[in-house]
Amino acid sequence: MSFKILFQKWLVENKPQVTRPDKYSNTITTISNHVKKSFNKAIDLYEIRNLEDLLILKDEYFSNDEFFQKNKRGNRMYSRSWDLYIEFFLTNEEKIDDTINQIHNDKTLSNLEKESIILSRIGQGKFREELIELWKGCAISKFEDSKFLIASHIKPWKKSTNQEKIDKYNGLLLLPTYDKLFDLGYISFDDNGKIIISKLLNNFDKLNIDNNIIIDIKNNNKKYLKYHREERLKQ
Repeated sequence: MSFKILFQKWLVENKPQVTRPDKYSNTITTISNHVKKSFNKAIDLYEIRNLEDLLILKDEYFSNDEFFQKNKRGNRMYSRSWDLYIEFFLTNEEKIDDTINQIHNDKTLSNLEKESIILSRIGQGKFREELIELWKGCAISKFEDSKFLIASHIKPWKKSTNQEKIDKYNGLLLLPTYDKLFDLGYISFDDNGKIIISKLLNNFDKLNIDNNIIIDIKNNNKKYLKYHREERLKQ
């Protein structure tokens, strides 16, 4: 699945004020065509995997008076699309890697399977929807507004099989601070759902966590949490 589709889905998930996500994703394609024609560069913005290259190209693009004026006449549609795409890229930079291309080129998978697996990499699609249904809110705080919650893998995506990548039981729904603590291995959970706080985490009371936290884990979560405790938890 192309990054154009990923960008469009990200807009739907994260930018409810954008009424026509396809318009912005198509504008990035239009910009790519401008670059190919006017700068004589065979570049597709959706194929760039380096933030610095994107930023340099953006500066070069708007240094051209033709596109600077086009942007003004078009109510800044070009610059707005650039900014949104760069925000998407920044949000998912750590998750944009060669493994996505490997999935994309896997001839044993259907297009639907590829889409589901790739979307799970950035916590979107069916994987996110199933976590929202399973957890009903943040696993720790019970905060329910899903637009603030992150769908995160328990066993890292890169270490998971294709089936594990899309398994809802290999996921937690967490507020960003808790997600970061879990992802970096500063907290984990035992088989009863009781929090385990790394000895390396100081002043954790200021993060609204304590040793009394218990989350409502399911039996199918346990094998993934075992992996997390053994391979990710900082001792």
